[in-house]
Amino acid sequence: MSSPQSLPPASPSTSPTTSPSPTSKKSPQKPSSTPSSTRDPVSSRVITGLKNLYHLHLSPIESSHHFSSFHYAPYSDSEIEAKPQVLLVGQYSTGKTTFISYLLGKKYPSAHIGPEPTTDKFIAVVHGPSDKVIKGNSLTVVPELPFGGLSTFGAGFLNKFEASVTSSTLLESVTLIDSPGVLSGEKQRVNRSYDFATVVKWFAERSDLILLLFDAHKLDVSDEFRDVIENLKPHDDKVRCVLNKADQISKSQFVRVYGSLLWSMGKIFRTPEVSRVYCGSYWEKDLVVKDYKDMFEEDEKLLLEELKGLPSQAAARKINDMVKRIRLVKVHVCILTYLKSKMPYFFGHEARQKQLLEDLEDVFEEVKIMYDLSDGDMPDITQFRVNLRSHDFRRFPKLDRGVLFRLDGLIQKEIPELMGRVGGVSGVLSMSKMGEVEHEDTKTRIKRKQEEMMRKRKSQSNIVGGVLIGVAVLIVLLLVLVGVVMGLEHQGVLKTEFTKAIGALFGVVVGVKDAQDAQVAGGEL
Repeated sequence: MSSPQSLPPASPSTSPTTSPSPTSKKSPQKPSSTPSSTRDPVSSRVITGLKNLYHLHLSPIESSHHFSSFHYAPYSDSEIEAKPQVLLVGQYSTGKTTFISYLLGKKYPSAHIGPEPTTDKFIAVVHGPSDKVIKGNSLTVVPELPFGGLSTFGAGFLNKFEASVTSSTLLESVTLIDSPGVLSGEKQRVNRSYDFATVVKWFAERSDLILLLFDAHKLDVSDEFRDVIENLKPHDDKVRCVLNKADQISKSQFVRVYGSLLWSMGKIFRTPEVSRVYCGSYWEKDLVVKDYKDMFEEDEKLLLEELKGLPSQAAARKINDMVKRIRLVKVHVCILTYLKSKMPYFFGHEARQKQLLEDLEDVFEEVKIMYDLSDGDMPDITQFRVNLRSHDFRRFPKLDRGVLFRLDGLIQKEIPELMGRVGGVSGVLSMSKMGEVEHEDTKTRIKRKQEEMMRKRKSQSNIVGGVLIGVAVLIVLLLVLVGVVMGLEHQGVLKTEFTKAIGALFGVVVGVKDAQDAQVAGGEL
């Protein structure tokens, strides 16, 4: 296999290739001579459109509905403009640092390689004209880098975060994130002054590709690594597996290890469709066992092609992430405003809030039905319940249907216009006209729900009216019976009082029925 010093050239006709060495040593490919750091005009317009869409429309809704307290921190301009990022995650000694050095064709500053846990920091490998290291606290204020949001993790994490700046053609278009090895048992929690899983989640949200590295010699997935992988489930479309050091096991062992990895990943992600697995030996030395040499070289080629394609697909992926965020914001708004509507006006706030927390599953089901939401859009109920405990439901905003209309408008009109710029096919290029197509948007769905509720109220009103009339008839019969018992000596007085009582009774029934009808009519309006 050939060790790349950079991304493979975009076109084989314009870039020379290196012929195989007569020896078995891996020989690095020649770097592409065409720099890729300059963003094309189409991508620039898309990025500008995304920034305007977010800051003008989405960010105010997130702020007013406490979105960052439940889900993601606000986007910054540097995050939207950032190069594609590749996050590497794995247990210690799986070859993450060696893998990055192999892709770059050289060791990068502060890279430490060894059989023991050597990388004890998160390292962002970025492009620069000369080799140097930038410490974490300084990184959060560098405007060209999208790491300002990491300041929320405090000094405990920033002391374990740095950027390694080096010159490489690959890094002109991609940023690589090396992570510490996932430890086992108590070491994972005690030996770190920050929440490892939360930091990995932060990087995963902003990464274009997530590589899970496994050592073919020790495939056992620890409980801690399993927890980290499960936190990546919302981003499973970005996840790829790399079975490293696969040349150091026999042919029969490789078959068992490969099958075991597929089974483990399917079990963790709870899906029959497992992530793509790239097999190989990602370092500069010879292959030990060459039974699957052709497959290893093919997998390396496919992996490099995927890395090469990240810059050209970056704009489309950022649009995709923005759509996912808009959908999540809409669900979040629906849930919070529903909880607000269920709180009493005067007394019993704490008891009612406690009851709503206990019945959060029923709340989610009611919200899904009311706003026609899908199961896949709903947040994790366990984590959402934990976040709710620190909030007073009375302080949540009331339902503003205009907010839902604006969110639907972003997906149905604004986003298709942006997609039309990067689609590349005739069907997608016409997406900017989707706003002219009739959609059953939020307004239509809410109107349909209101009509169903009005029909239900009318039915209930008719039932109540019938019960009241029945009760009135029963009282009249009782009064008639009392009149008969009292005798004829007070017949004149009884007749007058009896007539007044019946008139008053029917007046009350008619008044109650009219009030209900008026309430139903008011709801329809």
